[in-house]
Amino acid sequence: MAKLPLLAATAVRRINTAAGKPKDTQTPGATTMSQRRPPAPNVAYSDSVPMEDKEEIMDEVYDRLATKYDRVTGMLSFGMNAVWKRRFVHRMQAPPGARLLDVAGGTGEVAKHYLEYQDKVNGDHQSSAHVVDLNAGMLRVGQSRMAGTSWERDRRISFAQGNAEDLVDVADNSVDIYAISAGMHNIPHLDKALSEAFRVVKPGGMYACLEYGHIDTPVLGP
Repeated sequence: MAKLPLLAATAVRRINTAAGKPKDTQTPGATTMSQRRPPAPNVAYSDSVPMEDKEEIMDEVYDRLATKYDRVTGMLSFGMNAVWKRRFVHRMQAPPGARLLDVAGGTGEVAKHYLEYQDKVNGDHQSSAHVVDLNAGMLRVGQSRMAGTSWERDRRISFAQGNAEDLVDVADNSVDIYAISAGMHNIPHLDKALSEAFRVVKPGGMYACLEYGHIDTPVLGP
């Protein structure tokens, strides 16, 4: 599989609890989180913002953006955002019947691509997607998008408000794939989020992360 286009970096890892180490299944040449340069400063990473204020600030930002989030990210990425997410899902090569946990996926775009993949590629109508997001406004957009679909009627898509650092409503070893798209850069405590990801994914399951990379091109960099 070809690696994702410019600006997008993906890490897809098989979780092998018995061996104690994740097995890297990433395409050679793609950029992992550990290899990326530190991202440009933002609210989540800025030391000038007190840790206890970061979640509240980001929540306010996404409340204002919720109804136009996908449109804005599409414009800022010259239409590539939807392409990246679709390729992100295809690179998972999910097996039939797999349960996806989409963290920070409020608008439901990754979940939509995932269920489309299962329906069309695997001919599977048993797989499901559970979307968790900290922001209620983003979740409302996702729920509205899925309202009336066969996925909603068959209970293959669900939404819940939750924190990536503490997935209290997700049981241990309960999901086949943990996915997060353009969400890690807004999480204050990455170690907590990664620990939770490892906790909820079944042995032999998958961790998949799509995140913005760092480039030095003067125009595209910012």
